[in-house]
Amino acid sequence: MSRFPLLLSLLLVLYGGIAQAADRKDAELALAQASTAVQAARRDDAQTYAPADFATAQTTLNTSLEAFDARAWTNSLIYAERARVDGELAGARSRQVRAETAATELERSLDTLRAQVSAGGAP
Repeated sequence: MSRFPLLLSLLLVLYGGIAQAADRKDAELALAQASTAVQAARRDDAQTYAPADFATAQTTLNTSLEAFDARAWTNSLIYAERARVDGELAGARSRQVRAETAATELERSLDTLRAQVSAGGAP
């Protein structure tokens, strides 16, 4: 009688693992999303403004592709999700750096105009 709860628990754990296993379609979808995120980061000039994050995203995407080629669907999906997040992070950091740079340039221009106005000079 005491074996039944143990056996039931073991079966539930095994069933849960099977239910969470990824298939080829899941991996393909995750790869497409990751690739899109990395391409978007590239368009945001992440390789210039967030090079470490972009390199991580690219490397993780390549690892996901290797796992996909090896038919390791679950590993491919996991790496693709990481690559997507890393790509989104790289893009966000790149946009942040560019926005901060633009804000700094705008502040310098405003300071120059203020100095000219207070000196009585024309802009």
